[in-house]
Amino acid sequence: MRHYSLFIVITCLLVSLSSCEKKDYSSYPPTWKGFLFTNNGQEVNPRTGIHAGDPITVTALQDQKGHLINATTYNWEVTAPILLEDGLTYKDSVFFTKSVHTNYDGYLDGSYDPTITFTIPANALGLSTIKFSATYAFSGEGIQVEDGGNYESGSASGYIYSTSSVAYGKANGSARFTVNAK
Repeated sequence: MRHYSLFIVITCLLVSLSSCEKKDYSSYPPTWKGFLFTNNGQEVNPRTGIHAGDPITVTALQDQKGHLINATTYNWEVTAPILLEDGLTYKDSVFFTKSVHTNYDGYLDGSYDPTITFTIPANALGLSTIKFSATYAFSGEGIQVEDGGNYESGSASGYIYSTSSVAYGKANGSARFTVNAK
């Protein structure tokens, strides 16, 4: 009987130790791969594959998803040289802005990667810029993660950097693209 009682005590001790798995309650923003440009579902080169009048989708590709994010706001702004009424002069003009708020842990429209779609104005031509920012409200205690970098290789372009504090996180980035004549 004594051996049986000792066996039960050791078994209970092992079960209690194995269930003490450490939980991660830290919050942090995602890390990034860069921006992906597509036209009608096909990847395009941001220097040579974008033309005036094209519908373009830009996706900010996450490398690693954020953790314990309570709410997220994504802001986008697209600027291009637009031909003025004089027919001779181009002026850098913001032609698209969008702000999207989600209460999900980085999840938006069926994907963790924030995406926008816009149409290049027919009278645009030249070097253009897309700016991206995100703010994250954390559910846990915020920690700093490795931030982004420049992504000029492969399919991703531009840069996106993440930062975080105890209660909030941010990401800022941009990419350049060229609007070519039709």
